Amino acid sequence: MAETQMIHKSLSIRLCSNGLSFCTYAPGQKEPFDYKVWDVNHTVSLAANLKEALMTEPMLKQEYQRVNVLVTTPHFTTVPVAAFRKEDIQDIYQFVFPKDKPQHVSYNVLRRSGIAIVFGLERSIYQLLLDDFPRARFYASASTLIEFFAEKSFLGRGKKMYVYLHEKEITIYAFEQGRMLYANTFDAQGVSDIQYYTLNVWKELDFDQIEDSLYVVGDVEKRSKELTEKIRYFLQNVTLIDRSEDFKDRLTMGNNFIPYDLQALLICGF
Repeated sequence: MAETQMIHKSLSIRLCSNGLSFCTYAPGQKEPFDYKVWDVNHTVSLAANLKEALMTEPMLKQEYQRVNVLVTTPHFTTVPVAAFRKEDIQDIYQFVFPKDKPQHVSYNVLRRSGIAIVFGLERSIYQLLLDDFPRARFYASASTLIEFFAEKSFLGRGKKMYVYLHEKEITIYAFEQGRMLYANTFDAQGVSDIQYYTLNVWKELDFDQIEDSLYVVGDVEKRSKELTEKIRYFLQNVTLIDRSEDFKDRLTMGNNFIPYDLQALLICGF
């Protein structure tokens, strides 16, 4: 690869509870994206899998202008920017998640949304990544999606709820004209469980069945379609997000093989 192309090439590493994946982006190439899911050995820890990947995966051996690490975790909390101090993040995290084992605690400040996201990452994983990529930038999945959905929520009238189906979890976000009202993750594999959590949050937030809108997006297409069909019996404005339209004219061009939160990271401009 030419030096100018290498300079502008970026790497994004996605970590979730049961997996690893990697995505490179090289602008100016006919096929700018290269995405790979690591074949995880579930008999050992995620840290051990990451160590093996860092030692053997060619994609992780190249030079990059920028390296992003996306942490898909339910262990995040929000703090208003006006009340946020970075020296407090350890205390904040331990207060919200007192049963967690010691973690490396990171944060993202979302200027457009007016909040900070505080989240944890296993210390051994953090150190492995930092050893190989000293200038890596760490982001919570929630950070990328809150910024992305907040921008989308300005379109049209009424309040909006977004349900993101990923791995064996769902994360629900709610907004009113860019202002975040709610963000939380639930363990939910079956569509009945997903429907239950979604409708309960809808009721808890006092959303209107006719005036407000629900959007469903997921990395598991079958579950996303089934949930959309079932929940239309209860709510009037329910939309299954079409990635080809959602990321139209964007960098990722609606590539369904790349997880949705990673696509959002690539276009959010952090």
